[in-house]
Amino acid sequence: MTDIPYLVADIGATNARFAAVTGDDWRTVVMATGDYLNAGQLFDAARETLAVSQIRACCAAIAGPVVAGEGEITNGVLRFSASDLAVQLGAGVELVNDFHAQAMALPHLKNLSQLGGKLPEAGPRVVLGPGSGLGVGVLLPAAEGWQVLPSEGGHADLAAGTMLELEVLSLLHQQFDRVCWETVLSGPGLVNLYGAVSAVWGSEPRIEAPEEISRLGLDASDPVCHQTLELFLGWLGAAAGNLALTFCARGGVFVAGGIVPALGDFVAESPMRRRFEERAGLEDYVRDLPLYIVGDDNPGLIGALACIGNPAHQTEGS
Repeated sequence: MTDIPYLVADIGATNARFAAVTGDDWRTVVMATGDYLNAGQLFDAARETLAVSQIRACCAAIAGPVVAGEGEITNGVLRFSASDLAVQLGAGVELVNDFHAQAMALPHLKNLSQLGGKLPEAGPRVVLGPGSGLGVGVLLPAAEGWQVLPSEGGHADLAAGTMLELEVLSLLHQQFDRVCWETVLSGPGLVNLYGAVSAVWGSEPRIEAPEEISRLGLDASDPVCHQTLELFLGWLGAAAGNLALTFCARGGVFVAGGIVPALGDFVAESPMRRRFEERAGLEDYVRDLPLYIVGDDNPGLIGALACIGNPAHQTEGS
């Protein structure tokens, strides 16, 4: 039985990551989510690639809300059912939101860069991460293991904190019926933000890929991209500070996802930490809270494995 692996998955709108885990042995594969018509095809392809015929149990984390073991990708088309997958895989399946898994990974992370604050204390921990969308998760210490509070906080209304942000926000409202954090704090959001900053500068937007905006912004070879990147990180710091206050996150606030860790030293030099601490009367409280950039590979898979067998974690409504 010990040679039979656990199967864990972290499935977003763009990439689906799978791992077969036996003890300390992890075999992973990354697949393009859009290549598959349904969840069954995706899992069959993953098991074939990993050469897994039998599993002990499975936890699948998906980028969308999960209610009563059912969910779908918010920015995609695939739907998932824990009961259907259990029949297909011949083992118990837990289905959770992707940032439920990211939250469960927090006690197990080893590659963290601290951006201000003091040492963490016992208390809630918050994780948020820009990717195809903006995920949010909250982790609470429980009598046994850990408990996750489900969150779709990435869809909360975006607010401006500076005059430039107010001008940019006004332009975004002319383009979108509703502007939320995810409208700017995501890969597609970075492109939206670049378009609005271009309008402020009176220039025509010419870049469509968030990776290119990041690249040109990092070396300041394109001033519009540079300001876009600074606005992005400033707004992300403000969002992180809002969550720090909402949940009194004495255990720290963690920024995950593929975008921010790739920006390297630019993050520390950006307005991110300053905007995190601008709390109108509660600066002293927030100033002590640590802000971390997550550098671990595949934290969603680490968290999915942590969900298996943890008695305190909740899947309903996640």
